[in-house]
Amino acid sequence: MHAPMRTCVGCRAVRPQAELLRTRILLADDGEQVLVVPDEYIRTCAKRHGLSARGRSAYVCPARACLERAARRGGLARAFARKMPAVDPAGLWRAHEEALAGKIDLLNRTGGTAAAARIQRLAALATAMRAPVGRVS
Repeated sequence: MHAPMRTCVGCRAVRPQAELLRTRILLADDGEQVLVVPDEYIRTCAKRHGLSARGRSAYVCPARACLERAARRGGLARAFARKMPAVDPAGLWRAHEEALAGKIDLLNRTGGTAAAARIQRLAALATAMRAPVGRVS
């Protein structure tokens, strides 16, 4: 079976989509960027802040160094195809960790056996996020 491939906006590595963290941008009605959030939070944040979740996504390896590099070198701005204010990589990393943990917990409580493959994939991402890795230049 063919897996969709995506490019990490931090290190430019091409990997299967399921092995990457997806980040989305929330926009106000006038098109101004308001928030950059993990994909798992998109609906909650959009409703809470009255924002639109339309538009582009950015994919990042589950390594803190990739997210820091993407924020520092403009990878997120390039992926979202817009100028952006500075993104806090530490805050976005924590949001990704919390989002994955929350999604895994929700699927464990409500998904049953039908969600087993998705839980396994999300757990692998969460484990990869905790793995020590070298600094990406």
